[in-house]
Amino acid sequence: MPSISKILHNILIVSGIALVVMGLLHIPVWLRDGGSWEGSVSWRKPILFGVSTGATLISLGWLHSKLRQSAADRFVAWAVSVSLVLEVILITIQQWRSRASHFNQTTPWDASIDNAMFLLILIAFGGIIYFTIRSFAKIRLAPDYRLAIRAGMQFLLVSCCIGFAISSYGYDRVAAGLSPEIVGDRGVTKFPHGIAIHALQILPAIVLAGRMLGIGGAKRQLLIWSLIVSFSFQIAFASYQTISGIGRFEITTLAGAGLSLISFGVPLVAVLAVLIKRNPEGT
Repeated sequence: MPSISKILHNILIVSGIALVVMGLLHIPVWLRDGGSWEGSVSWRKPILFGVSTGATLISLGWLHSKLRQSAADRFVAWAVSVSLVLEVILITIQQWRSRASHFNQTTPWDASIDNAMFLLILIAFGGIIYFTIRSFAKIRLAPDYRLAIRAGMQFLLVSCCIGFAISSYGYDRVAAGLSPEIVGDRGVTKFPHGIAIHALQILPAIVLAGRMLGIGGAKRQLLIWSLIVSFSFQIAFASYQTISGIGRFEITTLAGAGLSLISFGVPLVAVLAVLIKRNPEGT
């Protein structure tokens, strides 16, 4: 376990904890004041973005702590931390000022907030690319954790790229006077973006759970590979549903049914294989 002093010297972890706390503090406010959970102006924004972005920063901080430290690592860690904290603050204030921050170019002030958010996410994206590359260097982690963190970083990159695509689509829709969040009749743009964005937390958590349950290393890696396949097909399923203008869970086509079946079938088979086939060596 890392010491408290080490944690406090990791700007990524400190920033992540601060964002999680900030997000959670909005829950009692929402419960007291009420209001819709959905929509551009809602308590969902400060709560989910605070907790989600905070969890991502904490995971990046954990990765950062396992690398051989360099000046470049520290600079990128600060850049990512500052940019994402400011990003979440700008997202959060849209609820407090009762005006959307995303896709809002109505006034010069609205436009400046929207443009600043785009610039900040670009900076963070550059840092995520950097740490993804660094995760393939020598890293002080066991093989199962290395597989989990490297796959998680790649899924985070994919999610960011999808986010840029739906952002570009959204601005075109807004310019045409349409909703930026809908494709066709019922397709939801944020569906594929959010599918695997937290693989960076889920995959290492599966490794930890496997270790606590006494599951051998080979079986833990089998579980991680099955989830990598599952997340890949989930992204394909979500992208297919969205592009086809179909609601998130309206499985109305053979392609959608097939992608969905593979997404959930592969990890189920892997779990059954782990439970049924015992390994006396514990490897």
